[in-house]
Amino acid sequence: MYPIAKGLLLKGEAGMEALGRKLARALSAGDAVFLHGEMGMGKSVLARAIAREFGVEGPMPSPSFTILECYEADIPVKHFDLYRLEDRFEFYEAGLDEEMDPKSLSIVEWPEMTDYLPLRRIDVTITRGDAEDERLAEITAEGIPKENITKAGL
Repeated sequence: MYPIAKGLLLKGEAGMEALGRKLARALSAGDAVFLHGEMGMGKSVLARAIAREFGVEGPMPSPSFTILECYEADIPVKHFDLYRLEDRFEFYEAGLDEEMDPKSLSIVEWPEMTDYLPLRRIDVTITRGDAEDERLAEITAEGIPKENITKAGL
């Protein structure tokens, strides 16, 4: 893992969406984005912003109850929300590891509910900032070429 940003200040949904656009430029098929943070930190906003950059259109509800939503786009996007999993084994029992494939981009909320670690991923940890609409992001990457990160402006 190598660090990309620490303490990156994001203001409101617009800040989260801008980060999503940048992250998307560093990603390609087979990559994963793991979104860490408490409830209400903006993980779903960030997930939607990344997916929109890949060409996903229409409504994108959080997959809290379905666990996985699949979207057709330039590169298919799979949005996982693992919040409701009982334990790490349920991820494998449901076959979710097989859904993270080399032809799709996987965006995973609550990745701590599994021990599955894709070889190419960006981890974003979001915490609350000083103001109500501020968030701080810490971003690390594994297996993503550094030139992709630089090209994305991260």
